[in-house]
Amino acid sequence: MELRQIKYFLEIVRCASFGQAAEKLHVTQPALSKSIRNLEQSLGVLLLERHPVGVVPTEYGKVFMEYAALITGEIDRAVEEIGQLKGTGRGIVRVGAGATMMQYLIPQAVRAFVANDDSAVVTFRQGLRDELIASLRRGEVDIVVGSIGGLGHDDDFRQEVALHDEIVVVANRDHPLAGKATVEIAEFAKYKWVLPDGTEGERNRLTRVLRTAGLPPPTCVISTPSSTFMATMLQEGEYLSYLPRALIQLDREYEHLVPIAVDTPIWDKVTVGVTYRRRGVMLAPVRKFINRLIEVGQSIESRTEVPLARSA
Repeated sequence: MELRQIKYFLEIVRCASFGQAAEKLHVTQPALSKSIRNLEQSLGVLLLERHPVGVVPTEYGKVFMEYAALITGEIDRAVEEIGQLKGTGRGIVRVGAGATMMQYLIPQAVRAFVANDDSAVVTFRQGLRDELIASLRRGEVDIVVGSIGGLGHDDDFRQEVALHDEIVVVANRDHPLAGKATVEIAEFAKYKWVLPDGTEGERNRLTRVLRTAGLPPPTCVISTPSSTFMATMLQEGEYLSYLPRALIQLDREYEHLVPIAVDTPIWDKVTVGVTYRRRGVMLAPVRKFINRLIEVGQSIESRTEVPLARSA
């Protein structure tokens, strides 16, 4: 088995086509097909199948794909580290994070990181948690920043805590509920909701709590991936939503919002941190970035332990 064959295989899977993969790899299609046949013969299994929708991996191919991505990723990191040792290369920190983390935790961590070490480049992949964990497993990112836990007994990963936060119901400062010390959960039924996409867990939890109280699920009139649009809608109407407490206290985009204290607990505390592969080789810049992230997280938590005063 040759490294070239592994890279060829991954490119075919990405393109779902021998022809397109051959163009990207700058090889002829017959040469590419022969290389894959040799790879399959060495393994004794069929890795790829042609379907009307394109070339897809077989069950054997899916297993091989996970390890192939890890192999090529680790080799790329080895080349990077050798380049750093020679003084001819810059380190790369590949970070995966959700939209919320990209708004308040990640920017501060990056500023702290580059202030102490500008020899590395930080790149980002934004997405949903399950997608990012899959990317981490394939070696496409070095770390995933976001809520931690929920991986069960998965021995492939390790996690470190950066801060503890909480999800709170929020509204505009002029909202009728904003001036109350405590709100009965039944009052939520009077208002419509603007909810962020990609938060099905939080939304389902809110629905369960409302139903337990004998109330209908939240009336969602707007579901949006845009935090800016959501903040604007909350500012201009008597809507409700939910966000991390730290975000609304630290991000100016949300300075017109306040948390609404409710008489019924809805969400558990959220533990935010970093997830990385247990068996992968961690380069020095990645470890430094994790350290800065944890320091920033602890600083944020110390500044957001006391709830904001509400408007009268």
